[in-house]
Amino acid sequence: SIKRYDVLPDLLRDIKYRKSIREGENKMQIGAVIAEYNPFHKGHQWQLEQIKKQGISHVAVIMSPDFTQRGTPAVFPKRVRAQAALQNGADLILELPVCYACAGAQGFAFGAVQLVKAMGCVDFLAFGAEDADPMLLWQAADALEHPQVQLVLREKLAAGITFAKARELAVERVFGKEVSQVLQKPNNILGVEYLAQLTKKSSIQPLPISRIGNAHDGKPEEGFASASHIRSLILSGNWDEAREYLPQSVWEIYQQVIQNGETAWMQIGKRAVLSVLRRMSREQMAALPDVSEGIENRLYQAVRKSCGIEELYEQIKTKRYPLSRVRRLVLSAFLQIPSQMHKQVPPYLRVLAMNEKGREILGRMKQTATLPVSASLAKLEKISPQAAQFAKLEAECADQYRIFTERIFSCGSDYAGVCKN
Repeated sequence: SIKRYDVLPDLLRDIKYRKSIREGENKMQIGAVIAEYNPFHKGHQWQLEQIKKQGISHVAVIMSPDFTQRGTPAVFPKRVRAQAALQNGADLILELPVCYACAGAQGFAFGAVQLVKAMGCVDFLAFGAEDADPMLLWQAADALEHPQVQLVLREKLAAGITFAKARELAVERVFGKEVSQVLQKPNNILGVEYLAQLTKKSSIQPLPISRIGNAHDGKPEEGFASASHIRSLILSGNWDEAREYLPQSVWEIYQQVIQNGETAWMQIGKRAVLSVLRRMSREQMAALPDVSEGIENRLYQAVRKSCGIEELYEQIKTKRYPLSRVRRLVLSAFLQIPSQMHKQVPPYLRVLAMNEKGREILGRMKQTATLPVSASLAKLEKISPQAAQFAKLEAECADQYRIFTERIFSCGSDYAGVCKN
């Protein structure tokens, strides 16, 4: 068992990025955050405040579009969530394309970090973590790529357990329990994936921020509630209670959206989802993202037996296929996301919203960005065939999102201009 790496490189990395922040206090320092903001709440506001307290002057957010990694539509439209973030510490909002936003942790991290790198001017990648120890997170990231871990991982997968659990057990056998326990917590897992995508040679320094309050899906603590708890309150109509965990400015934005009937839920569009899936062949299901080990057969059979979304999930779910993966699979099928799209490097950087500091980031990106940058999907789709494919899917998904809102809206919303604050 490999118990511990030599800590010196990790400590030097830690000192390096904290020293970089101090030295950059009098100049423009750009931090990036990867988020869903589903919905934006006080915990997110607190995180952005902590980032700026570190001396970071400008914050760009890579934000999920109208659909999320949980395999559901976001409770509020992306432009609403972007506006909420702008009013509470974010300066520039860039869109994470839907193919990455609806992928597993690796695909999600790959797409998001590629966008951060493509900006060309980001100094720090900040993220929440249950264990905000850079050394420990780096060890976990390194462990995932270790040949011995990969060997044990294949052995564990052959035993029929989930990928996440198999990977955790493989890391534990090779590196010990302290490192493997990092992979038991959701924010840690995403943070480790971000580090794996950044690599140690990157000029972008990781900045883990300790998560405060409740656990990912736990009850509220210290005046903070998780996004999942807030969504459950909204779904059940407990708006007054949900309001306690939202910044006042955000509550005012959300009130207008609620009155307009723009809140979205999977249950509202369940008939449309079942209709699309019932028309798919087994071969079409086999071509969906993250399909392996015969899961398409379970999906095909379940679609023919199920009369509702929750029943469909239950029919597919097994010890090997957890609910999170099943939800993403069903959503990918409905949205018709191509199987290999989340493995491609993004073709552009799309601006959703910005304030004055956001304009300053864009000014810097004019000299540094390695991908085309625009707020106009109509312009971006003309860049290349790949860009056209990404833009077409994004626009189609935005139109489909409006099937899940309480009031159905017309198509074409994704060609609207940038939000400004």
